Amino acid sequence: MDLRGLLLLIGIAVVSQAAAVVIDKPGVYYGISAERLIINASNVAVFNTTVKGGYVEAALPQGMTAYRIKPAMGCVVVTGRNITLAGIRVNCSSGILVFNSSRVRIEAMTAQGLADLQVYRRGLGIYIYNSSDVLISKADLAYFHDCIYAEYTQSLDISGASARYCRYGAHVMFSKGVRLRESSFSDNYVGVALMYSDDVVVSDVKSSGNREWSEGYGFLLAELRGVVKNCKAVDNVHGFYVMYWGNTALKITNCTVEGNYFGVTLRGRNATGVEFIGNAFRGNVVQVMHIGLGELSTAARFVGNVWGGHVTARPYQYISVFSDLMSASEGALAFLAASPSRFAIDSAMGRVIIVDEAPRPDQLQTPALLLLALLPLVLIWKSK
Repeated sequence: MDLRGLLLLIGIAVVSQAAAVVIDKPGVYYGISAERLIINASNVAVFNTTVKGGYVEAALPQGMTAYRIKPAMGCVVVTGRNITLAGIRVNCSSGILVFNSSRVRIEAMTAQGLADLQVYRRGLGIYIYNSSDVLISKADLAYFHDCIYAEYTQSLDISGASARYCRYGAHVMFSKGVRLRESSFSDNYVGVALMYSDDVVVSDVKSSGNREWSEGYGFLLAELRGVVKNCKAVDNVHGFYVMYWGNTALKITNCTVEGNYFGVTLRGRNATGVEFIGNAFRGNVVQVMHIGLGELSTAARFVGNVWGGHVTARPYQYISVFSDLMSASEGALAFLAASPSRFAIDSAMGRVIIVDEAPRPDQLQTPALLLLALLPLVLIWKSK
């Protein structure tokens, strides 16, 4: 038996410098370098691999064409069970497609699309379709349409991810058992988009500076059932944009919402399942915008939040006329809210948008107010 046969026998293969590589047998593979990589087998582990496909997409091999996969499928295609990709580097207009698979691990991955390619022509960095028990750990992605996109998937765990310069940083739809944690999304159109999914937990995620193209969303959440906790929405157009039509059960807690144009945007009908509990809202031009469909006030619940400048435990009312103006104009009059006189106009003409019956005092404002209160005493002392 030659050396190659021996390696295959013990489940280890080394493949290098090939234009396209197809793995259709179980085994452990090291050091693959290819323009395209297709894994059409179970019980496969691939380590330290480089795929440089440029603007080339991987065609699905015969036997996979029964599945209707969206365009821009991927320079790496995976279908099977018990698949591990570790230490993989992808430089391609489309990254990794995982479909109809289970127990897939993608670890220590870097992927970069083509920065000069228009966003609508880019593919997906990681595309998970109709799969289960998928883990993505320590993935660094940039310059795709969606850096990470998953749909119709159960038990998806994303941790330690970083996504930049994409239309969507992480985008999950029609899925169940989603965990997104300890990750960072910046300079995208949408940092995190989670829609029509159940049993979702998002924790320790920072979504910042997402204001590319015409708008930018830190967290875009639609008809979601789950929890968002210990997260940061900073320096976006919309910090949290929440859409609901009566099937939402969403708690947002212990998050920092700071420096956004709109801290929270609520849109839809019947927000009885939406709760903001124990968060900190500071430095947002508009704290809350309500776009109600046939309802004047939102049923979303706000309790125990910090509101910038509100230094007592008395109930906090957010009063605004600009929220209504921007709702009616779909944001076209947003520039008016930047006017220095808007606070006086809000007080005189605005209506109550939300009420927090038990806010936490803003401790950061207390020293400044104390100095202001002591100023007359200082002036009297100096005049003597």
